[in-house]
Amino acid sequence: MYSGELTRTPPEKRASRHIGLIVGMNRYQDSTFQQLQFAENDARALAQWLVNNKGGKWSPPDVQLVQGQHATRELIESLITQICLHKAEEGDSILLYFAGHAFIDERSGEGYLALTNSRYQDPNTSLSLQAFSQHVLTQSRATQILCIFDCFQTGQLWSMRRTSPFDSKPLLNSSVLSILQSYPNRLFMCSCRGNEHAPESGARGLSPFIHQMILGLCGPAIDQATGVVTLSRLHAYLFGALSEQQRPQLFGQQEVPFSIVGDIPEVTATRQTTASNFTAGFQPGTESPSSSMLLKKSGPFGAAALTATAPPVQTTSPSTSGHLLSSALEQQREQQSQQMVAQAQQLFQAQNYGEAFNLVEQVLQNMPNNVLALILKGQLLGTAGRYAEAQQVIEHILQLDPNNAMGWSMQAVVSSNLGQHQQALTAVERSLELDAQNPETYAIKNNIMSNLAVAQTQTPEQPKSKQQSDTAPQKASQGFIRGLALSILGIVAGLIGFGLMAFIASIPYIGLFVICISVAILCVNAARGTFRYGLALLVETILVSVVLAGILGAMYKVGQASLIHQINLHPSLFMPLLALVAWLIIAAAVPPILALGGFVGGFASRQRHKKSR
Repeated sequence: MYSGELTRTPPEKRASRHIGLIVGMNRYQDSTFQQLQFAENDARALAQWLVNNKGGKWSPPDVQLVQGQHATRELIESLITQICLHKAEEGDSILLYFAGHAFIDERSGEGYLALTNSRYQDPNTSLSLQAFSQHVLTQSRATQILCIFDCFQTGQLWSMRRTSPFDSKPLLNSSVLSILQSYPNRLFMCSCRGNEHAPESGARGLSPFIHQMILGLCGPAIDQATGVVTLSRLHAYLFGALSEQQRPQLFGQQEVPFSIVGDIPEVTATRQTTASNFTAGFQPGTESPSSSMLLKKSGPFGAAALTATAPPVQTTSPSTSGHLLSSALEQQREQQSQQMVAQAQQLFQAQNYGEAFNLVEQVLQNMPNNVLALILKGQLLGTAGRYAEAQQVIEHILQLDPNNAMGWSMQAVVSSNLGQHQQALTAVERSLELDAQNPETYAIKNNIMSNLAVAQTQTPEQPKSKQQSDTAPQKASQGFIRGLALSILGIVAGLIGFGLMAFIASIPYIGLFVICISVAILCVNAARGTFRYGLALLVETILVSVVLAGILGAMYKVGQASLIHQINLHPSLFMPLLALVAWLIIAAAVPPILALGGFVGGFASRQRHKKSR
């Protein structure tokens, strides 16, 4: 029976959104900021890919692109406030991409993003990262915020504070780093577009960072099972694909994977009520810590994708009920160790390696077989360049778990850094057998293959120099023979032209044309040959000229009367004989002059070529 009450239907859940603000500028009003070439192209390419149906498939109204002179501080601050504090809601994901100059204020030490109307001496005209972190990152309702700073590092203070040639960490002071650690899912990914030591570079109209980023988003960074591209997978791909200059550094911590392509994950589904935000990462089925950080000896290891995690430690459960008390104590100790490892990972991400190492050592004193702590210790030892000690730790990991793909990847990287490329290749192949879906492992394998190829092709310096010294006379003799062949070709062409004029007197222009070609061959061969080969071709040209001059002299001394007699008998031979004499004079006199000029003009070029060899 109808009761008169309406059935309440639960409200439909709002779909999560990807929201983007993409900013790029090449030119600035303040000349302190040098002109860039690819920043605007990079911003445009990224925005176009995000909204493309074959790309990110983001909703076009949710992606804003600001370029060039429109990217003023006032407009960008207004858009950031609108997007982060008013538009974005819980469940949404925000991507802020900035391509341009960044600098550190010499008075306050704070990091700033320079907009088109910014003045280097007046930080108030730029975007303060500390103010952005305090008032936007902490107040936004968005589930995730990723800021990609693809910046040209400007200013002397930055140069003084960096710990590696392309370090981005000086841009983020201690206050910003503290906020990133206190507020999960607020992430900064920084790449060096250039600085005072390394200019901006690019190809096909894009910088290497954006070019490789779009390539990664199109395939290598995609999870083939789900079709999702997470920040962890993209960062691992970029870390292996880019050179040290553009290799991105990642700051902050993730409670949930940041999804660039695909559905945004639920926060409540993965958030854990533990003492440390990083503990959520230690769950089965998640990705393992990045190992490619060890691959480059000079690279900043804090740039690794530390938000990824390793499989949980397997512990022995109590066999009888009489051990319940000891089991509870063991579980409490294990939980405390996991929290300490998580804290050490945060310190490692913040590049505070000393404190991170101390925490790991404390964990291993109580639990020497803790795989997570051993993996982190191996990474820290690799950071310090202590590869022999890292090798011992990795061997311990593989003894505990021979099927640990992460351990085999680390083994491959350390072996490669020690110059053991064949052992490294074997180890990385084993890692791929255990985990064939890890794109980072493929990047490690590619680097190892490159190192192996270089090692196999290298030869000792002394035999190499000897080989070069042996090839120099060989090239000279080859040049002499080639020049002599061209000279003979020119002489034959001249004689053919003379014959055409003699036998086809009605059309003398054909013969004259062939004679002109023969002169051109002789002249070009003389000038170009001596410019390139030097003395060998100069000698050849002089010899040919002497022969031609001898022929001309013999005609004058011996055959003069006979030639005059033939002309009297056959007047049609006058023009061919006149052309022959003129050709002999030109062929004997002009090429030596050109050869001498080519020899002198090419001297500097030949010396540089010898030094380069």
